[in-house]
Amino acid sequence: MRYVPVQPPDLRLDTADLTARLAEARPGEHNLFAYPAQSNFSGVQHDLAWIAQAKARGWDVVLDAAAFVPANRLDLSAVQPDFVPISFYKMFGYPTGVGCLLARHAALAKLRRPWFAGGTITIASVQGDGYYLAEGAAGFEDGTVNYLSLPAVTIGLRHLEAIGIDLIHRRVQCLTGWLLRALTTLRHRTGMPLVQLVGPAEATRRGGTISFNLRDPQGNVIDFTLVEQRANAANISLRTGCFCNPGAGEVALGFSSDDLAPYFHRAEPVSVDQFVSEMQLRGKTAGAVRVSLGLVTTFADVYRCTQMLREFLDRTPPGTPQPTRCT
Repeated sequence: MRYVPVQPPDLRLDTADLTARLAEARPGEHNLFAYPAQSNFSGVQHDLAWIAQAKARGWDVVLDAAAFVPANRLDLSAVQPDFVPISFYKMFGYPTGVGCLLARHAALAKLRRPWFAGGTITIASVQGDGYYLAEGAAGFEDGTVNYLSLPAVTIGLRHLEAIGIDLIHRRVQCLTGWLLRALTTLRHRTGMPLVQLVGPAEATRRGGTISFNLRDPQGNVIDFTLVEQRANAANISLRTGCFCNPGAGEVALGFSSDDLAPYFHRAEPVSVDQFVSEMQLRGKTAGAVRVSLGLVTTFADVYRCTQMLREFLDRTPPGTPQPTRCT
């Protein structure tokens, strides 16, 4: 497995590096290229033209569209990845336990599954020492589908269709642009910016996911858990941590392999709290704050969010970690 790292500060891919990696496809073998249409960490929207470029070089393509399709049109007749995972929860908020993997028939036929679980087979035998997978997509479904939640999917899709994905896109784009401008104008009296964005500061080629950290008047990072606590008190829902994106988070937060390798080559596992505490003592933060804008977000929501963040201006909250200094 090979990774193409994103480049700070905007956390976009180096296209020259990507082109070089795509040229490494092994002729006659299965080659799989996977990337997100929109980053779940930074909101960056990656180029959909990479799909055709990769397929022309012998790659099958997984396009992770979970963060993209809630506010953007994805025309699979124009771009043709082989696999597309999406999240109904991200699209309309319910149900949380049902997702979807779109797969082209030709790509699905290439998959070989060396095990089975309930619902994925047509027949199995102990003494015959064999089994037959169900045909098509059913052979890759484990257990019984959560059929009680499926009607919610139909209702949600009809709701999005009634509103119109293009209208949702314009709304999210406008709110994102306003919030980005508002965040970048927040400054302490010392001149230090309150908000340090993670990812693009412009609304172009990005979605409604905005990640950032707060800094106190001296430039020290404010513990993201303090931001989350204040948001909870104000009935504002946001996310903190690395958002299940360790790769993008490590690049964005300035971690190197030398920083991280010691924690993953120990006899005993390191806890999350221990890791976060040790990073704070070294003047680093192990996560960020994420605001996600979507279908139900209003201008009042983003305005209240900025007003909540203003409460951190010209203050050093108790518990804000101070970097260690050599004496």
